[in-house]
Amino acid sequence: MKIYLQLALWFLIYPLEHTAVAKPSLRLGMPDCHPKLLLAQYEAAKKVYKREAYAEAKSLFAELIKIQHPPSLSPYIHFYYGLAAYHNGEKAIAHQMFLEMQEKFPAWNKQDEIHYWCAQCSFEEGSFEAALGALALIKDKHMAGSVLHLKKFFLKKIEDHAHLQELIEKFPNDPIIKTILHKKVARAAYLTQDFSLINQLKQKYNFADYTYDPLKHVKSKHKTAYDVAVLLPLFVNELDYEACTDQFVIELYQGIQLAIEKLAQDGIVINLFTFDTKRSVEVTKALLAQEAMAYMDLIIGPLYPDTIPLVAAFAKKHKINLVNPISDNSTITHSNPFAFLFQPDLETFAQKAASLTLNDIYDKPTVQPYIGVFYGMEHKDILQATVYKHRIEQQLGKSIDLFVQLSHKTAKNFLEENQEEEKNLENREQTQLDLTNLTHIYVPSQDELVVSQVISLCLKLGIKPQIIGHEQWIKKEILNIYQLERLPILFLSPNYIDYSRPALSIFRKKFFEKNATKPNEKSYIGYEMMLFFGRMLGDYGTYFQKKWENMQYSGLIFQGVSYGKHHANQHIPVLRFVKDKFLCFSIK
Repeated sequence: MKIYLQLALWFLIYPLEHTAVAKPSLRLGMPDCHPKLLLAQYEAAKKVYKREAYAEAKSLFAELIKIQHPPSLSPYIHFYYGLAAYHNGEKAIAHQMFLEMQEKFPAWNKQDEIHYWCAQCSFEEGSFEAALGALALIKDKHMAGSVLHLKKFFLKKIEDHAHLQELIEKFPNDPIIKTILHKKVARAAYLTQDFSLINQLKQKYNFADYTYDPLKHVKSKHKTAYDVAVLLPLFVNELDYEACTDQFVIELYQGIQLAIEKLAQDGIVINLFTFDTKRSVEVTKALLAQEAMAYMDLIIGPLYPDTIPLVAAFAKKHKINLVNPISDNSTITHSNPFAFLFQPDLETFAQKAASLTLNDIYDKPTVQPYIGVFYGMEHKDILQATVYKHRIEQQLGKSIDLFVQLSHKTAKNFLEENQEEEKNLENREQTQLDLTNLTHIYVPSQDELVVSQVISLCLKLGIKPQIIGHEQWIKKEILNIYQLERLPILFLSPNYIDYSRPALSIFRKKFFEKNATKPNEKSYIGYEMMLFFGRMLGDYGTYFQKKWENMQYSGLIFQGVSYGKHHANQHIPVLRFVKDKFLCFSIK
C-alpha cells in the first residue's frame, strides 16, 4: 500500500507541479522564483521520505506546511507529513493529521487514501468500529484488495467472539467480519470439541457449511505395512519384573500383541515397535530422539502425565497420529489434530448425561422438570458437573434448579444438614420440599460416600427421579439390589462388555493360550483399541481421521467406537437394571 500511494501521488502531482511553474502569477500572485523554490523544497522532502529517513522528512514537510503554497499542492504536503509521522512511529500525530485533512480538504480527489490511513491508525489503536467506518467510506474499487487485506489482518486478532458479533451488528453488510467469526468459532469448536456455539451462529447469521480442517494439506497414505510405536512403562530391562508395579500395563500390552496377530490374519500388517519409557521424562526424551521415531505411522501411549505432553508435542510436530488408550483427559487432545483418546473424555460423559436428561424431558412435556446436580470435590466431578449444567441451561433457557457440591464432611450428614449446601433456601421444610420435586439427578462423582448419600436421600424422600451415574458404581459395588430395583438409575458405561458374544469367547481362549492367564478390562482395551486403529490404518491410510465424519464401528469386545469430528470416543452405552439384569442401549 505504501508503494501504491507513493507511485500514485508522484504521477498525480507531477502535472500539477508543471502547471504551477507555467502559470505561477495566476495562482499565487507572487514572484516567479517563489513557487520554483517551493517545488524544489517539496521534491527534496520527497526524496528524503523515499530514503526512509522519516524523522527528517517529517521535519521538512512541517516547514513546508508553514509556507504559503498553491492550494493544489497543499493536501500532498500534509499527506506526506502524516505518512512520515506514521512511519517514524508517531502514529497519534499521523492519525490526527489524517483526520484534519478530511475536514480541511474535503474536495481532494484522494480522500479514499485518507480514509485508508485513518482506518490503519484506528485499527492499531484498537478502535475497530472507527476503522471499519473509515473503510466503508472508500469508493475506489481498485483499493478493494488492500482494504480486504487490512480488515483480515486486524480482525483476525480479535479473540473475543462477542466483540466480533457486536461489529457484525454494526456493519451487517460487511461479509468479511462474518467470515472471520465463522472460521474462528469453527476452529475453537474443533479444538474444544464444543460445537454448540457454531451451530447457534449458523442459524443466526446463515453461515455456509465450513469445517475447520487442520489436515487440509496432509495426504493419507496407504501402505503394505504400518509402523506402530508403543510407548509404555514396561521396565523390560529389569531383571526383576516386579519393577513394573503397574501390572495393568503388561495386561494392556498383551491385548495389543494379540490384536496384531488378528490384524495379520485379516491382511493388515502392523510392525510393532515397543519402547519402554520407565515412567521417566529423560528416558522418553531419549526415545523420541531416535531417528526411526519420526517415521512411525501411529504412536500408542504414553500413560503418565509427566511424559504425555512430550510425546503429544512430538506427534504434532511430525504429524503422527497418537492415541492414549486409557485416559479421559481432553487436555491431551486440545490443539492437536493428531491426538486421540480411545476412552470418552470427561466432557463427553457430561454431554451424554445431558442428552439423556433432555431426551427424557422432551418425552414428557407435561411434567415440569426439576433438575439437580450433586458432585464431589475432585476436579473431574467439577468439570463434568459444569459442562452438564451449561448444556442443560443452554437448551432449556433457564437456570438449573439445584447445583450442590458435597465434600466428605458434608456428605456424611447430607440428609440432616443439606440446607448448608443450598444457601439460598431458608429452612429445612423448604429444602425438603424442593428436593421432593426432583425429576432428574446427575451425579458425576465416583466417590462412594457422595453416591450413597444421594441414593439414600431419594429413598428417604420417596422420590424416583431419573438418576444418571457411572459404570464404576456397579464395578465398585456401591449399590445393592434393593436400590437398583427401587430407583431408575442409568449408568454411563463406555467399557460395557456383553460376555455372550462369540468374538469375546474366542479372544479369551486365545489370550489364555498365549499368556497362561485370563484377560481383564485392560487386556480388552488393548485388544479392541489396536484392532480399531489397525483397521483404520488398513481402510483409510495414515491419516484415517480424514474419513471419520460419519464412520460407525462395531467393536468385537466393546459395543462400538465413534469419533466423527471429535478426538475422544463418542460411543457410550447406557445400562439400566431391569428384572434382575442389566440391559444396554445406546444414545446419540
